[in-house]
Amino acid sequence: MHYFGKFDDAALAAPPVYEGHSQGYTEAPLINRATGSVHTALGMNQLAAGGVVSPHVHSYEEGFYVLAGRPAVSVNGHSYLLRPGDFGALKVGTPHAWRNTATEPVRWLQMAAPQPRPAGQERDTFFLKDVSIPTDARPLDSSERRDDLLGHFDVGEIPQSDEGRITAGGLKGVFLKWMIDEKLGARHHRMLFIEYQPGVSIGLHDHTFEEAYFILSGEVEATLDGRTYRAAAGDVLWTGVGCVHAFANVSNAPVRWLETFAPQPPAENVFRFVAEWEQRAKELEG
Repeated sequence: MHYFGKFDDAALAAPPVYEGHSQGYTEAPLINRATGSVHTALGMNQLAAGGVVSPHVHSYEEGFYVLAGRPAVSVNGHSYLLRPGDFGALKVGTPHAWRNTATEPVRWLQMAAPQPRPAGQERDTFFLKDVSIPTDARPLDSSERRDDLLGHFDVGEIPQSDEGRITAGGLKGVFLKWMIDEKLGARHHRMLFIEYQPGVSIGLHDHTFEEAYFILSGEVEATLDGRTYRAAAGDVLWTGVGCVHAFANVSNAPVRWLETFAPQPPAENVFRFVAEWEQRAKELEG
């Protein structure tokens, strides 16, 4: 019902499906079937200096968040020069390609939903005949984004006032930024940025969807199915459907992470808090 692990640079390897269609491209799986997931494929992707990934499409949806470097990404034939904090959703069947013309490697966290098929089964990644990648990329903030599902968010945009750190549920000391969701145009997953201030916690609850969490900075105490973990930068956690979980920042500094949902949440009853239902039971049963 849950998983706790850590990103390891040594796990980066060239994915077989891109053989002959990429240069300098490596992936490190974080969450997939091997970790118990049904809906989520989360991984760390790296593109070496001068590396390329040829134009291709998937029969699943992808989301990404750039962590380091300045990659050029081509989406539907439109090129954008990205920077850390840029994110995007690539809908099913969207042609896209990557290029790194800089001297430093590029890294991005990548989410796929529905989960890609295992090796040896029917294909779900297809490469275009036209392998050219446009080179006229401009920074995202100066480009016409057309209908491409792209945006930017980084820690410098987190509100400094307590008023800005209140979620829709009224939990003070939390900042939540929806990046990839239905409003952006994604249909199979969400990706969000979260910050918990010291002393902030959320009680035990579960969902009808899977969640994955990649810790960016700080430390958080996670309770998953009754087990407690201390997660720090580079750690990854996953909660399956029905996993009862809670989070608490027990450190003296903010903790920040990227979080994904798959499939997208229902329109109602997104959270099922244990304490609320225990109280309701007392009221109903007298």
